[in-house]
Amino acid sequence: MTRLALVALLVLATTFGFPNPATAQGSPGFCPDANGVTVVVDFQELGGSTIVRCAPGDQGTGLAALKNAGIGITGTNRWGEGFVCRVEGKPAPESEKCLDTPPARAYWSYWHAPNGGSWTYSDKGVLNRKPPAGSFEGWSFSLDKTETTNPPPRVAPVRPVVVTTTTKPPVVPPGTQPPPGTPPEPGVPTRPGVPGTPDAPGATTTTTPPEQSSPAPSSTSTETTAPSTSDSATWSGEVGTTAAEERSDSPTGVLVGAGTVLLLGIAGGVVGIRRRRADGR
Repeated sequence: MTRLALVALLVLATTFGFPNPATAQGSPGFCPDANGVTVVVDFQELGGSTIVRCAPGDQGTGLAALKNAGIGITGTNRWGEGFVCRVEGKPAPESEKCLDTPPARAYWSYWHAPNGGSWTYSDKGVLNRKPPAGSFEGWSFSLDKTETTNPPPRVAPVRPVVVTTTTKPPVVPPGTQPPPGTPPEPGVPTRPGVPGTPDAPGATTTTTPPEQSSPAPSSTSTETTAPSTSDSATWSGEVGTTAAEERSDSPTGVLVGAGTVLLLGIAGGVVGIRRRRADGR
């Protein structure tokens, strides 16, 4: 029984390994400041949402920016990762084997831009270009296009600007006071007032002061201006997720971990029973 449990544990650990869910590098969305490089991936005719991610800090090459942004790539068998053949699993292996340089009619075009500028087709390879801090790196799939019609990414290389506006509270006049009585004319005696009804014993008269309006507190609203899109096409504004992000949300690692702990407990219990039996002899 002990051997059976240990064998089962070994098979489980060998097959699945211990839980170590993949986590995506970088962060989703635009870099908030110049301390990083924003990477944009536009799948164009391949379908799927446009990916915008931030590679924080200094990036030595365009390839480093891709990886540090958390975007999965596949190079070619001949040139390795020096030539990007597949981005986030696209194009599919059935249509592109990635054995050699992809054909000019269907490949990932490489772009770059300064913040607030425009996209420029890169004349350098992914290993030969160092993206400046705060700049943009773009990857756009080119299908049946020419050198003059290659489509740039459909996301403008502009970091969103956060505008904060403060509204001053309205001026509220003080509470209205009752007007003072008209003084009598000189030489005219005043008539005595009508005696009022005396209060009942024990009764207390309470005078409620006039209500005063309190000034409203100042309110602050924050508005984020989204970057405009390029003229080549219209971006829906939806930011896609990478495969690593989707894997990190999978419960597979948790289930495998629970199974491993369960088998360890079974194996430990069986070993304890065997020892007690041996001591009883």
